[in-house]
Amino acid sequence: MKALAVTLVAGAALVAAATAAAPVTLTLAASSPVVKYGTSLMLTGALSTQKANQQITVQATDCGTTKARQVARVKTVANGAYTTPDSPTVGTVYQASNKAVKSNTVAVTVAPVVQLKRVARGSYAATVTAGIDLKGKTVLFQRYSKLKKRWVQVKKIVLSASAPGTKKPTVISSAAFKSKLAKRTRVRFALSKKQAAPCYAPAVSNVVRA
Repeated sequence: MKALAVTLVAGAALVAAATAAAPVTLTLAASSPVVKYGTSLMLTGALSTQKANQQITVQATDCGTTKARQVARVKTVANGAYTTPDSPTVGTVYQASNKAVKSNTVAVTVAPVVQLKRVARGSYAATVTAGIDLKGKTVLFQRYSKLKKRWVQVKKIVLSASAPGTKKPTVISSAAFKSKLAKRTRVRFALSKKQAAPCYAPAVSNVVRA
């Protein structure tokens, strides 16, 4: 009986030692893998120690740069969890750290805000709002084919102008164009993956009637 007790105690000590020796880990997740330009997301994670008041530093590396920017320095709550918001302006890779412990990386893509306006019969204005100048990029003007039940290309439009938005680093790239289509035809324009690359996700505009 005494030997059994000794064995149990020794076993418990080994388990405790193993638990104490477990490496500290830190997780990170984003509320969405894709966000629209101008909107925010939430970054959340947890420290494996589950201790409160532990400082977490969240950093981000934006598309087009190799230098990380600091998003926030936050403290964990009672279960080791933490959260902080961010509003990425281009595709961004996030990582959190606690002292020497680093989290997994999380990539978030950003979709520009694309809008189509019918100025007059046969005349349209296209705008793409993003964090960098997209002047020179090509967008696809499309109409909806009832026969094929899909969107088909009408013409390619080059964004020929750009202007700063009301809030940095916003840039509004635009183009005015004409296209003759049957009245009431549903039309839109799309920024393809190739044209959106490397810093943005593809996007489609609102739908208007010709």
